Amino acid sequence: MRPEREMAVTFGEVPPVSFVAASLPVGRFSPSSGILRAWQRMSGLWASGPAGRLLARAIRGHIRRAYGCYIAPTTKVGEAVYLPHPVGVVIGDNAVIADGVTIYQNVTIGQDGTAGRCPRIGAGATIFAGATVIGDIDIGAGAVIGANAVVKSSVPAGHIAVGVPARILPPSRRAAP
Repeated sequence: MRPEREMAVTFGEVPPVSFVAASLPVGRFSPSSGILRAWQRMSGLWASGPAGRLLARAIRGHIRRAYGCYIAPTTKVGEAVYLPHPVGVVIGDNAVIADGVTIYQNVTIGQDGTAGRCPRIGAGATIFAGATVIGDIDIGAGAVIGANAVVKSSVPAGHIAVGVPARILPPSRRAAP
């Protein structure tokens, strides 16, 4: 993951005063980028063998203490993943997080206890605070998981999942201005 691709920030009409702020690599200084850089090191060490796993456990402990979140070393994380408030985020073993996914605080992504597989989150998906995504399911590209939703079935690309248990809503249509 390259720092310049960690988080793309776009602005509509930017006043001249904000020009400098608009050109800064915001993702480089966010807690999200620190977590993901530490996760990269941890993941590489985990795959290197028994000695590497010992160091990986130390990094995993640092991530837990410093940021209050847990990302398993066997998770596959894409580029430009953004954790704006990483406290309470738990991403279990073998989960797959594609590029451009946004995950808010207290989100759990993991196994359901019966199957050994974790969810696969598509590119550009957004998972809001407190959501739980469990089981061998697919969250489509651009899907939105509402706050505190419990998702145990696949969500098609571009759709919205809300409620406990989650129900799937079609993509919203915006009214013309």
